[in-house]
Amino acid sequence: MPELVEIPDPVAGPSARGRMRVDRRAPAVDEGRPPVVLLGGMTQTLASWGAQTRPLAERRPVIVVEARGQGSTELALSDCTLPRHVEDFASLHAALGLAEPVDLCGFSFGGRVALAIAAERPALVRKLVLSGVALDRGVVGRLIVQGWMAALRTGDLEALARVSLPDILGPAYLEANAKLVEPMVRASIDRNRYDGVVALMRATLELASDSAWTPSALAARVRAPVLCISGALDRLAPPAEVAALAGMLAAPHRVVPDVGHTVAIEAPTVWRDAVVEFLDG
Repeated sequence: MPELVEIPDPVAGPSARGRMRVDRRAPAVDEGRPPVVLLGGMTQTLASWGAQTRPLAERRPVIVVEARGQGSTELALSDCTLPRHVEDFASLHAALGLAEPVDLCGFSFGGRVALAIAAERPALVRKLVLSGVALDRGVVGRLIVQGWMAALRTGDLEALARVSLPDILGPAYLEANAKLVEPMVRASIDRNRYDGVVALMRATLELASDSAWTPSALAARVRAPVLCISGALDRLAPPAEVAALAGMLAAPHRVVPDVGHTVAIEAPTVWRDAVVEFLDG
């Protein structure tokens, strides 16, 4: 069930404390598998993993995390950079009393955080799954991100939700789930805070090309086994650019046909089967 876990929040002050919202699930029978931690995209919350949490928890412990700036996590927003997310995760790992490395599954923004954790804190990560994370976004991907930033400048989360939905969900999924579009827009507004989304976007979507926190710079320091997954129709993380990142990581690359950026939502069984096979392999 969702809970708020207290961790240090040095952004708010030297001795300040904050709370990270997580959802922990345990299998009915503990088979000794390491926990799998799910880190979501920019405006995703615990609820975004609803199709995955219960099936994954049938065989292994599952922990879904809302990072600083996401959902209902209660942490200061003046520093939402990748280094800060890495330290937040290390604090959460300790606060949860985890005595072993975890398997990290990160999507989009969460995938970049997961990549940074694996590079900076290798002792915390056994295996790494990256979905929708590319070496470079390409011209189209950069234009999409710039459009999101422009939508946010209206001061309205609804504008961002409506602009971003066709960017992150493939056309087949949207056509098949047309009745869910308005509920998805409303959920994005209700489950997120404007200031949190702005802080995350400013800190993580505008990295300089020579930053030590770009995917290419981080990939050079990752030693854990990695699986890269992409949607064939993804315009934010084009499959060719995901393949380029997979090459740097010496990682297998799975391309899922007919889906866009959010593979775990658009093709939940395909995504989960690929992840479980990799983690159990």
